[in-house]
Amino acid sequence: MKKCFAIPLVALLAATVAAHACRYTVRDVGFADLGNERYTFFCFIDDQVPGGQVDQLGQAASVLFGDANVRFQLVDLAKGEHPQAKRLAKRKPGVPAGLLLSPEGELAWPVDFPAAAPDNPEWAFLSSVVSSPARDELIKKLIPAYAVILFVEGTDTAQTRRARIAVDDAIKAITPLLPEMPKPVDHPPEVVVVPANRVSSESVMLWSLGLDAVPVPEPQAVVLMGRGRRVGQPLRGGLVTRTALQESLAVVGQDCECGLDRVWMQGERFPLSWGRTEKTAAFKELGFDPENPQVKAEISRIISRGPNSRPSGATQTASSNFDQLALGYSEEIIEIETGPAVATEPPAVKEVIMEPEAEAKPEPVELESAVLGQTRTIWWTLAVIAAVTLAGGGLLLLRKVGN
Repeated sequence: MKKCFAIPLVALLAATVAAHACRYTVRDVGFADLGNERYTFFCFIDDQVPGGQVDQLGQAASVLFGDANVRFQLVDLAKGEHPQAKRLAKRKPGVPAGLLLSPEGELAWPVDFPAAAPDNPEWAFLSSVVSSPARDELIKKLIPAYAVILFVEGTDTAQTRRARIAVDDAIKAITPLLPEMPKPVDHPPEVVVVPANRVSSESVMLWSLGLDAVPVPEPQAVVLMGRGRRVGQPLRGGLVTRTALQESLAVVGQDCECGLDRVWMQGERFPLSWGRTEKTAAFKELGFDPENPQVKAEISRIISRGPNSRPSGATQTASSNFDQLALGYSEEIIEIETGPAVATEPPAVKEVIMEPEAEAKPEPVELESAVLGQTRTIWWTLAVIAAVTLAGGGLLLLRKVGN
């Protein structure tokens, strides 16, 4: 004789998820600065640049770049040619010229010295590398918000209107799911808009994110998280759709220990200054200190040990992420024999206890891969099923003996 028990699948897997959940989400990882993604700003001068101006450039750089993800390098061409100087289209003698080099060293963006001299041209020249109106707004919103969509308007009004509707729809779709995330975030995604007539003033940021840095007819959009990190590929024109945006948004809330391709956690960051104010606000928002060396070491291990398609250049799609987050209640039917129960030991499972952050110690042994995590998940599930089977069989046996 068989009896059927309806067991909620969600409840069955809840213990498994809780036991193996990482303390960090993809969004959390986006706040960590591991120090290996620095831009380099070359400031070229010659013997015609006044010594006082050179001193002012150095003083401004020490203030502006002290908390930035940009290295400052002053190059005096009077002492010899520099290989990066060849990337400058033209340079006027006696006027400083700038060149911003991407972290991998492959891309460069020229930064012109202000033609119309402001009160402090040296400060304006260098501050344009790490600051702009859109970047300042992004930093304020990225800390409390789940994520931010940067939307760059195109000169084509119809395309821009359609794309903006897609942006708003994507945010509406993901917002109801935020409470169900591995680490719920109260603040839904926000939008920062760069008008078409302001594109040129945001050229450094747009270039760094892989967007067009000059006005174009097509609108552009990209999802950002954490400390200005890009999630997924930049979208243009007809590719700015609700589906594409909500897939990237769904990635942000994923557990970092899942089988997600680590390339999603390694998107480009735009040049920015992240000072004490931002660090304090991030600490309060996250509940841990992303500047802590121990936290950085753990996040570095997470990124290095998971699947990563970056070396091959083929990125993993996120098509299933949104569907997984939207899963509802379901049931599985488990058949239990009423005959004598055979005592079997459930598979041995090693309990993993997450120590508090203040007492955590670096792990001396590297975890193998996301495959190991999935294997443990299967064993946990089997253990729960075995326990339910034994309990049910035992109760039925006792009832039969009593009768």
